Amino acid sequence: MAFGTKTKTPQTYSYIAKNDSGTVVRGDLKAISEDSALQQLDRKGLDPISVSLVKESLWEKDVTFFERVPAQAIYTFTRQLSVMLKAGVPLVDALDSMKGESTNPGLNKALTQVISDVSGGQPLSSAMGKHPKLFNSMFVNIVRAGESSGVLDDVLLQLADFINHDLRLKMGIKQAIRYPAIVVGITIFVGIYAVTFILPRFSSLFSQTNIALPLPTRILLGMDQFIQSYFYHIIVVIALILFALYRYIKTDNGRFRFDKILFFSPIFGPINQKMSLSRFCHVFETLDRSGVPILQALDIAGKTVGNTFIQGRLGKVKGDVEIGRKVARSLTDHTKDIFPPHVLKMINVGEESGALDDMLKEIAIMTDVETEDHVERLTATIEPVITVFMGIMILTLSLSIFLPIWDMYEALANR
Repeated sequence: MAFGTKTKTPQTYSYIAKNDSGTVVRGDLKAISEDSALQQLDRKGLDPISVSLVKESLWEKDVTFFERVPAQAIYTFTRQLSVMLKAGVPLVDALDSMKGESTNPGLNKALTQVISDVSGGQPLSSAMGKHPKLFNSMFVNIVRAGESSGVLDDVLLQLADFINHDLRLKMGIKQAIRYPAIVVGITIFVGIYAVTFILPRFSSLFSQTNIALPLPTRILLGMDQFIQSYFYHIIVVIALILFALYRYIKTDNGRFRFDKILFFSPIFGPINQKMSLSRFCHVFETLDRSGVPILQALDIAGKTVGNTFIQGRLGKVKGDVEIGRKVARSLTDHTKDIFPPHVLKMINVGEESGALDDMLKEIAIMTDVETEDHVERLTATIEPVITVFMGIMILTLSLSIFLPIWDMYEALANR
């Protein structure tokens, strides 16, 4: 009987070594053994002085599992780092200062590793690339472009502006749907409570009078009896359906179908379309202006739109550009049912005139304004609809209770 070989889990090793110029550098690396760590140092051209295993405590592991770094913390870090670099503060000192000011444990932990790597001679982009949950591929590539062109402070400021724009847009949408969601939730809760606890108390009274109950009352009493008879069955079925949907959406095909439905949905589809277009233009413009190669910029911008359906289309655009076709022509062929015609024409004009960056920026700004207007119109439309829904629900409950009482009163008066 054959047994599989157990794969060793990489561990963190701290090292002190000398580089080719004789400078002592320090840092950490991941390796499955000390020999493997020494081999990595040799491949990097470093002469090791000491290598030691870093033992993580249970608390540190738990922090890694539970910690979350909000986008607001990344925005603050990026903008402050840009300001400090522009003021002439050395990179390591600026990072160390950011670590001292941050109150987020996840960000502090990542910055500790970044400072160690940068002090050991690694570029900032490479050090940040080891923490993809904090610094995504767009972030890392823009930083790398800023390092190679010597304008790291400027590209960090552009990054901060983009993160801030994305935060404000998401916050605006959340605020727009928060009130309707709360009102609908409270209304449904009150309705369920009335049907489950209040109306049944009147049902025994109605049954003693032998009067014919009106249709609204019979419907609600039937719902109450059904819920009480099959309450646990209903809970189990709903939980199974939600779990199955959750698992399906986690698959590639499920996520693609969900994103496609969301993209073309009549209510939230237009907002999703405009947000995807805005994000694509913002990211593509920032990457291209920072000197990132066009194919890499298209690839990263496509992955940051937040929708796998659009991402697949933009992947085809990248494939066409890779074989020599123009960006505008490829976008027209693959996204004409996604992006508005005037946007595609503007991109074509920008590419032909050599001002694609400026045109993408104008499109992004224009789309942002349109998104905010659409959110405001949607909010103005949803509120009266919810008011009517609440009125119908309250009227139905009132009729279900008071119509039988009125019939009872008439029956007693006629005796």
